[in-house]
Amino acid sequence: MLVVAGAFKRAEPEVTEANMLMRVLRDINMPKLSTDDRAIFGGLLNDLFPGLNPPVKIDEAMYEYARQAVTEKMGLYPEDAFLQKVLQLSDILVIRHCVFVMGNPGAFKSTCWKCCAEAQTIKGEPTKIIDINPKSISASEFYGDYNAAGSWKQGIFSYYLKELGKEADKNPKWLVLDGDLDANWIESMNSVMDDNKILTLANSDRIVLYNHMRMLLEIRDLRFATPATVSRGGVI
Repeated sequence: MLVVAGAFKRAEPEVTEANMLMRVLRDINMPKLSTDDRAIFGGLLNDLFPGLNPPVKIDEAMYEYARQAVTEKMGLYPEDAFLQKVLQLSDILVIRHCVFVMGNPGAFKSTCWKCCAEAQTIKGEPTKIIDINPKSISASEFYGDYNAAGSWKQGIFSYYLKELGKEADKNPKWLVLDGDLDANWIESMNSVMDDNKILTLANSDRIVLYNHMRMLLEIRDLRFATPATVSRGGVI
């Protein structure tokens, strides 16, 4: 929240700090709340900042890129609520390198991040995406493991993480993990999700998630995630 508040303050120094903080608290937390929880959170904000309700700050340029991506690239109707969700994802990707895109099946999770990537490409930032389903393979196939002969066999996730980091350009690169959370693989991801941004493998290999890289986890819920995992990522 401090990072976003600092950006708002530099962009609009004339806005009072109370309005600034209220806007940041609302805009950062609202995207990850369910419909029922929004009313409760809104009541808490009204108690903290009585009488204040600054307008939501919208990136007009990104909104137009998203609308263009939806209509021209994806052939869909530019519903405003959907475009707002794309903007929320774009905003949180600026301050978080790991994001949970969460919702029930059919809740346009995949369409949301695909539209965001298309919008960034139109903006002039070609976004490369590697989509993996971690539930379709074992943890050893996902991260890598020693085979029967005692030699190291690279895992799918570790392979793509390393290969994306080797690419010379600094355009956005996303690793999308499209599958529900499972303790077999998510707990080993904590060091990637926190500020270290390093994956440490069983063969002592250390792979860095660079600043231009992001990790998106498309999931249904956080039921099987520990508090340590949940606290490390943003939620849309």
